[in-house]
Amino acid sequence: MSEKSGKKVVIAVDGPAAAGKTTTCLALADTFGLRYLESGRTYRIVAYEALRRGVAVEDGRAVVGLCDDLIDESRSTNLLASTRYEPQELRSISVNRTVSAVARIGELRGRVTELIHLWANAQARCVVEGRDIGTVVFPSARAKFYLTARPETRARRRVQQEGRGSYEEVLKDVIRRDEADMSRSVSPLKPAPDAVEIDTTSLSVNQVVDRMVDVCRTRGVAIS
Repeated sequence: MSEKSGKKVVIAVDGPAAAGKTTTCLALADTFGLRYLESGRTYRIVAYEALRRGVAVEDGRAVVGLCDDLIDESRSTNLLASTRYEPQELRSISVNRTVSAVARIGELRGRVTELIHLWANAQARCVVEGRDIGTVVFPSARAKFYLTARPETRARRRVQQEGRGSYEEVLKDVIRRDEADMSRSVSPLKPAPDAVEIDTTSLSVNQVVDRMVDVCRTRGVAIS
């Protein structure tokens, strides 16, 4: 099977926190010449704009209305591709405090999906990571992956990556977040039926990436 000329390529990568999604997505993007998007960035942009425009995040209807405005704007400017949002702004303390409240608004998830689709429609080839990309956002993605690892392993990785918080505290947060993501009523975290599941607990980054590259090639994704 070979990649058809001009046919869009979307690769979906899902999984819990610290399972290795970002590292492997960036490697796939480099290997196959893909544009990369972390879907969580969309929620951070909404949170940032709510703070900037003085929209109360407790008012779900107001936040949904804000997101509708961002969708209209993105039709002409492709908001998610914009360079206006500095990484340090989207990772600021105020945004970190706000994004959880924004993500809890059930009606917002459909709007976020639309924003991601607007971004992806402008890309010929892309890889998107998140928690419901293969199940909800791109159910027809060319290749789908679900990365996971033991909570203890993911907690150690998070401590090593961020250099803050004790292992015990981070492990509790990882388990709490898993339970919240997997039990939510809207778009719960779970592997798509046709996703390739990879447990990264005892694998190196190169081993995980090599397996993902092999799967992508068998699904007709050409190396750039």
